[in-house]
Amino acid sequence: MQTPEAEDKEMERQMRDLETYKEEIEFWAQECVKMETQRMQSQRMHQELQAEVRVIVEQINYINAELIKETNIVDLLKQEYSQQRSKLLDLVPASTSDVDHLAEVILHLANRPKLLHQELDQIRRHKNDLQQQVKLILTKFLNLLQILLQDKNINALERLSLGQASRVESLEKDIVELEGILYDTEVETRQLRESYKLLMHQIHHHREQVPKPHRDHRTSPIDEASHECVHPIAELVPEVESIPHSKPHRNIKDKFNQTAADLIQSFQKRRCGNTSMSSKRQKTARV
Repeated sequence: MQTPEAEDKEMERQMRDLETYKEEIEFWAQECVKMETQRMQSQRMHQELQAEVRVIVEQINYINAELIKETNIVDLLKQEYSQQRSKLLDLVPASTSDVDHLAEVILHLANRPKLLHQELDQIRRHKNDLQQQVKLILTKFLNLLQILLQDKNINALERLSLGQASRVESLEKDIVELEGILYDTEVETRQLRESYKLLMHQIHHHREQVPKPHRDHRTSPIDEASHECVHPIAELVPEVESIPHSKPHRNIKDKFNQTAADLIQSFQKRRCGNTSMSSKRQKTARV
């Protein structure tokens, strides 16, 4: 049997152990509360990132709709150009100097839809690259989030959220630049419509000025040719109020040269923008 002193010592030792156990329980309870708050913060950050990704997806869908509209407009312009070109070749005589100038303008207008189509292809490729990057970012983020939630590594989760926020900001900047490119293409298509309307107005005015010969079965082809040659060349040129006959060609050429210079400057700016965007993407990919 134990003595009373030994029993007292054993009781004191058990009381000290009980106090230490209580302290450990309180410490672990505080740790559990901290881990729960950190888990709620990580869930909140995950929801915010999901909302930002939804905004990016909506913007991409809007860009897709705008691209479809632009392609439809380009197709309609091509069809109208082919129809008007066939009518022009049937109606306008090939012996006047105006026909050569109109042919040059038509060739220039024919090349404009091709260039716009190439730019739209570049925009589509850039959009596909952005979509692939967004998909890769989402898959990586989900995988890493699962691993971090399992391991309860809060520091790694904060670093991941900061990196993903920077990537999302870079994607938003790329989308803003892409919207600027789309706005430029819309402006160019409006300019193309205005130049096309101006050309059609000139052709219609030219057709009204050209006299229609009255064919008679009794007259010979030689008489018809001589009758057509009687009309002077000045009657085939469209008359403009308060402008001499030699100035319309110069005005058309000046407008043509001005639009060509504007196009060259816009294409150079767009190339510089595309190179800067590609360098940014390479930097973000390296990071």
